[in-house]
Amino acid sequence: MFFTAGSATMSFLDDLPFLSPDPLLSVAQQAERDHRIGKLDLTIGVYKDRSGQTPIFKSVKSAESSLVQNEITKSYLSTEGVPTFCNAITDLILSPHDVTCNKLATVQTLGGTGALSLAGRFLSDNFPESVIWIGTPTWSNHVAVMRQCGLNVQTYARNLPTGGRNFAALMDVLTHKARRGDIILLQPICHNPTGDDWNKAEWDEITAQIVKAGLLPLVDIAYHGLGQDLASDLTRLHTLVEQTDVTLVCYSCSKNFGLYRDRVGALLVAGQSNVQPQALQSQLAAIARTNYSMPPAHGALTVGHILTTPALRQQWENEVESMQAHLHTVRTQLAAHKQIGPCNVQTIATGRGMFCMLPLPPTIIMLLRNEYSIYMADNGRINLAALNENNLPQFVALIDRVWANTQIGTMRNVNVPASL
Repeated sequence: MFFTAGSATMSFLDDLPFLSPDPLLSVAQQAERDHRIGKLDLTIGVYKDRSGQTPIFKSVKSAESSLVQNEITKSYLSTEGVPTFCNAITDLILSPHDVTCNKLATVQTLGGTGALSLAGRFLSDNFPESVIWIGTPTWSNHVAVMRQCGLNVQTYARNLPTGGRNFAALMDVLTHKARRGDIILLQPICHNPTGDDWNKAEWDEITAQIVKAGLLPLVDIAYHGLGQDLASDLTRLHTLVEQTDVTLVCYSCSKNFGLYRDRVGALLVAGQSNVQPQALQSQLAAIARTNYSMPPAHGALTVGHILTTPALRQQWENEVESMQAHLHTVRTQLAAHKQIGPCNVQTIATGRGMFCMLPLPPTIIMLLRNEYSIYMADNGRINLAALNENNLPQFVALIDRVWANTQIGTMRNVNVPASL
C-alpha cells in the first residue's frame, strides 16, 4: 500500500527500522549455510544421538500411528488445550504421590516459550508494579520475552567472574533488593547455558527466602529427565510448590519428547494457596484467546497418549534415560581432558543437562567459526549432545591447537579433522 506526500510516493514501510536477529539463531543460521566438510554445529539446543541425528522417539512414532488410525475430527480445541494432555502433564510434574500442593491451573501452550510468554503476560497484566529478577547468563530469550510482555526486568550476576554459581548475588536479590510481590525467574534443573545447578542446600535456602520475602517464583523447566532422572529432576520444584503460596511453572516437551517443531508445552500454576481457580483460569484463557485463540492438537495428543498408555510410557521413559546417559558420557569424557585450550573443564562432569560453557576468548570463538566450521554461541555455550565418542577427541585437539598457535602468533599448522 502506498500514499502520496507532496510529489513523492512513499510506502508505509519505508521507515521501518531493522531489528537485529537473535544472536544465537543468527549463528545457527550461519552454520546451516556452511557446507564445508567437517562442520560441527554446537549452537541450537536440540538433542543428537551418538550418530549425530535428532531422532523421532519410537514412543512418539507409535503414538502418532495410533492417533492417525483413530482420529475422527480436526475441529478446534478449547483455549486451554487437549484435556488428556493437561491432566497427564500435571500428573507427571505434580504427582500426588510425590508432592503435596494445590493444582490451580494447567494450560497447554505453544512450547516452553509460549508458556513463558503466557506467564509473562499474566504477570504484567495483574502485577504491573512488580519487577522480575533474572540471573545472567540465562537462556538468550528469557529477558526478551519478559520485556516483550511489558515486565520490568532486572538482572543480577548468576555466575562468579571466575566461574561457578554466584549464590551470594542471588541471596542479595532475595534478601535486600527484591520487594514483596516481585517475581524471580529460576531454572531448577539443567541450567541453560551453564549446566551448573543450585545444590540442595542452596535451593532450600532460596526457597525459604522466597517465602520469607513474599516473592512469586516463575520456574522454567525445559530439560526434564536429562539432568539426573525424571523423578530426581523434579525434587527442587516440589520443594518450592510445597512451601510457596503460588508458583508458576513453564514446561517444555521439546527435548524430552523430541517434539521441537510441534511446539508442545504447558503453563501450570500450583502451590499452597486455597484460592478458587476459576478467576485464574479465566485470566489465562483470555490471554491465550487474544494471542493464538486455540493451541494445535497433534503434539499434545501425542504426549497425552504416551503418558496414559503404560507400554508407551515405559518406552518413553527408557528413551529419556538413554538420552541422559549419553549426555552424562559426553560430560565425563570432556571433563577427563581437564584443560581445553585456556579452559579448565573438570567441573563439566558434575553439571547437568545439554549445555556447558567454554570460557573461550571471543577471538577464538570467531576463529573456530569462520576458519574451521566449529560453531558455538558467542558466550561459549555448547550443546553437549552434538558431541560423541567419534568427534569429541578431534574437537578438543582442534581447540588446543588453535589456542596454542594464537599464543605463538601463527595459525599455519592448524588443520580441521575431516571426521568432525
